[in-house]
Amino acid sequence: VFPRLLSERPRAKQDNEALRDAALRLRAALAAAALAAPASAASSRAEAVRKMISAKALAQAGVPDPTCKTGVISLKREGEPQVCCAGYCGECSDYPTCASVRGQNSTFACCSTPVYEQRCGNAPANVCLKSCKESVPPCIMDEEETFTTPDPKTRTAGSDCNEAVSAWRAKADAALSAAPAPAM
Repeated sequence: VFPRLLSERPRAKQDNEALRDAALRLRAALAAAALAAPASAASSRAEAVRKMISAKALAQAGVPDPTCKTGVISLKREGEPQVCCAGYCGECSDYPTCASVRGQNSTFACCSTPVYEQRCGNAPANVCLKSCKESVPPCIMDEEETFTTPDPKTRTAGSDCNEAVSAWRAKADAALSAAPAPAM
């Protein structure tokens, strides 16, 4: 038994080296693929995937999306409420290819006018799109409220991060320093 184990030992070492070589080749291929893809396309795809996963989770939980966080909101048109298109659409307007996003029929998910025309009360009940207070995207936003993008000049945690760090350190130093002895 002992000589047999010794004879198998070099074979196991060769197998480990082969696995290590394959792992290195796989890493190199993945790195090359990552460098070949444009960063903006990768980030927009990641955002679309994040929105799709969020929308599926909301739909499974039966929770609506009244502010269109998991979709893409359309621009405000006079006399019509805004619509919230599906998250994978990229934009919510009547652009030329909105009817075939990702090679599928997305007319009633990504084209703002057909989405609005599919609202409940205007379309058959089995295909109508509900209000975003009742459903996930694609859906119809409330008429009385206009949703806009946030002002980019608005102060956020990211814009004053370094100031917050220095302020916190000053407070921590003050808390740790010895307090003056009370006068007697």
